[in-house]
Amino acid sequence: MSVPVSSLAARGAHAASPSPAADRSATPDIAATPRTFARRRLLLGITGVGTSVMLSLLWLLLLLTGTVTVSNDWRIVGGALGLPATAALLVLLVFVVHTLLLAPVEFVGGVRAVREPRTPGAWLRGWIRGVLVQGALFTGLTFALALAASQLGWFGAVAMTCAGGVLLLAAQGVLAQLVAPLGVQPADDAVQEIALTSGVRGSAIRVVAVDDEAFVGGWVGLGKPQLWIPARWTSAEHRDLLAVQLVRRHAQFESGARRRALWRAVLWPALSLAVLVPLLPWSFTDNTLWLALPAVSTLWTFVAVLLLPSVSRPVVYNADRAAASRLGQSAVVRAIRQLDAWQDDEPERAPGVEFVFHPVPSRRNRERALQASRRGTLGGAHQQTRLTLFTSLASGSLLGRMVHCNIGRPALWMLYPGD
Repeated sequence: MSVPVSSLAARGAHAASPSPAADRSATPDIAATPRTFARRRLLLGITGVGTSVMLSLLWLLLLLTGTVTVSNDWRIVGGALGLPATAALLVLLVFVVHTLLLAPVEFVGGVRAVREPRTPGAWLRGWIRGVLVQGALFTGLTFALALAASQLGWFGAVAMTCAGGVLLLAAQGVLAQLVAPLGVQPADDAVQEIALTSGVRGSAIRVVAVDDEAFVGGWVGLGKPQLWIPARWTSAEHRDLLAVQLVRRHAQFESGARRRALWRAVLWPALSLAVLVPLLPWSFTDNTLWLALPAVSTLWTFVAVLLLPSVSRPVVYNADRAAASRLGQSAVVRAIRQLDAWQDDEPERAPGVEFVFHPVPSRRNRERALQASRRGTLGGAHQQTRLTLFTSLASGSLLGRMVHCNIGRPALWMLYPGD
């Protein structure tokens, strides 16, 4: 049965707006509950990211001091393809070693620190599938990068990294389905009607059946992108939430926030090739450079993880405000609370924790922003942090699946959770 958005707006506009202060007393203070689900996920992410960074620093030290060496004359095949094939193999070896070392942390992230634990066997099968796809991406992208570098040097490497980022974004939906068993279907008439009322083309909607409750989909692809939404949102009891989210997604697209995120996500990994690689004592024809590249890119992506959440958060606030102007604050607050319950379930965070680790503001910060009617910050970009983690595969970064929101959860490796 169709639920017109106009009726939802009327309901939202006349309902009493839930007060953040009213539920503050009912929720324990974050400092007093360090072992909540959100805290456990955050500690896992800190472990995964921190270990990856420390391993990268150690690996670079071993290469720079000559403790680990590889002959520049060694090629796995002869001819023009010798360098790119060897480079791809060396990067793949680093990828495999990192995967094996971090596998125990990923196991906890996929089997233990989840609301609906899987059996170890089921998780392992899904994890191996995802790792194989990601390993193939690393190999193919590195081969293309090394081939471009062998022909055009520094310029070719930077240009191919940009091209790799564009290719990843264009194929994001296909890659997500290769990594995890996602059931993707067109929306039915009722959902398309809500979409049209929200300003989104009904034919652009894809409903995704996925067993991870943190999955929120988002805009997928380039040109005429599709808007992926989880099947959970289309059930009768969540149609109000669906209307809110479709208005929010429309606002994020029309405001240019998604477009800004795309080109910045393409440029960020290319900067590691443009800025950092020339500082190293090896050229693109040296085998040692390709052993070092994953470490360099991982460290550069770590800088993105620290800086880019501040670019992502304003767009969340702006979308909330756009939805509230259409459907009322009450409807938006209810949607925020339900989405938070499916993801972090963390109403409040310490300011420092949110600033460093969370591109999506806490539930109460979003509620307070709605109540205050603060103006949004210009220049924000939708999902900037997590899109950049994804496109950093093009430069060999190992950090994309180590962050707290998706570590050990293959369904979220190519399409990260979010607002």
